[in-house]
Amino acid sequence: MRRPAPREIVVVGASLAGLRTAEALRAQGFTGTLTIVGAEPHLPYDRPPLSKQVLTAQPDPPGTALPLPAALDARWLLGRPAVGLDPTARTVLLSDGTLLRYDGLALATGSAARGTPAAL
Repeated sequence: MRRPAPREIVVVGASLAGLRTAEALRAQGFTGTLTIVGAEPHLPYDRPPLSKQVLTAQPDPPGTALPLPAALDARWLLGRPAVGLDPTARTVLLSDGTLLRYDGLALATGSAARGTPAAL
């Protein structure tokens, strides 16, 4: 038995990977509701210029915001990280208590740097 096409897709991760995932979904013909969840309070931005700005101690770098296509038509839930996932119920829990239901889910959270423990 074939599962019906998803009507509600949640993308967990609102940086470059999440943005590109959302763009690919639209490019492949997904017309349903698209929700993008991110821990940071900012829309996706290009990180390399920020790194260079810090290293060279320049003022704010121009052009760090990534372009958001109007056709993306996504709901952005920023500054509210996903803290729980129930694949059986098909829900994602956000840090503020919001419960998102989904038919399709993409995890595009990237990674976080870890420091190394001090040498003994």
